[in-house]
Amino acid sequence: MALNWKRSRVSTFVARLGLLAGMVGLAGPVASVAQTCTTQAKMSPTVRGDLSGAVMNLAQEIKSNNAAKVQSDTISEFSSASAFAPTAALVASTAAKISTASLVVTQIYVLDARSLPAGGGSEADFSCALAGTTSETDFSISGLPPGLYAFAMVEANGTDPWMLSFLLRQDNGVWKLAGFYPKDQLAAGHDGVWYWTAARGFVKAKQLWIAWVYYGVADQLLRPASFATSTNLDRMRAEQTAAAPPELINGISAENPLVMKSADGKNEYKFTSIAADNSEDGKQLRPT
Repeated sequence: MALNWKRSRVSTFVARLGLLAGMVGLAGPVASVAQTCTTQAKMSPTVRGDLSGAVMNLAQEIKSNNAAKVQSDTISEFSSASAFAPTAALVASTAAKISTASLVVTQIYVLDARSLPAGGGSEADFSCALAGTTSETDFSISGLPPGLYAFAMVEANGTDPWMLSFLLRQDNGVWKLAGFYPKDQLAAGHDGVWYWTAARGFVKAKQLWIAWVYYGVADQLLRPASFATSTNLDRMRAEQTAAAPPELINGISAENPLVMKSADGKNEYKFTSIAADNSEDGKQLRPT
């Protein structure tokens, strides 16, 4: 199953710009402004080299748990002690996971948002066409201040492989950290492709609830950040929706609750809504 990033509708989820320990939030209605994207194949050698070097330096600093150096390489809005504290904790926890891993820069994109109106409030959409194909990588970031940004992915290959994704901004000719999104590439020893394949198997076996869960795990493992999307990921979500359990298709409400029992049968849980908060996709069940 190929995992090339391809053209898709812009993700309905948007990122809060900044070092928020990889957290994202839902944004209210905003004006959408299309911006430009340059893939690494179309970058000049100088730009590609500068950007690759900057992101590799950040990855190395994180691997060595050098939070002070990461802080000095962060955009000014988030480099104060109080603003950077959550990221310092994230750097420490990530360093513990990748201390023996080898680092490889795998993908970089320049996201030009310099034409955005000052003061933010717009949803910046970037469609990144891959050279020689009809494939694209798409990004949608809400409330992005005007500037020249980049998105970069670094694989940390070790016993437990991790993906380190970065949002950077160029300040005075220097690439600075604006967002950090690390994630484990395995869950219970399996990668996202394995969960996607397994989900399809459960659909064929009419085990729709476990298929729904496995599709969700696959999405979390394969998506580098909540504001990045692709045709393959959209196709996977379409498969998940098409094979959704009837309870989800018909909707969960007080009149049509979802009732689940504990494994021992002693406790019963009734769900009458799906939460729009505390979950990236707005599909978190909320018991009542």
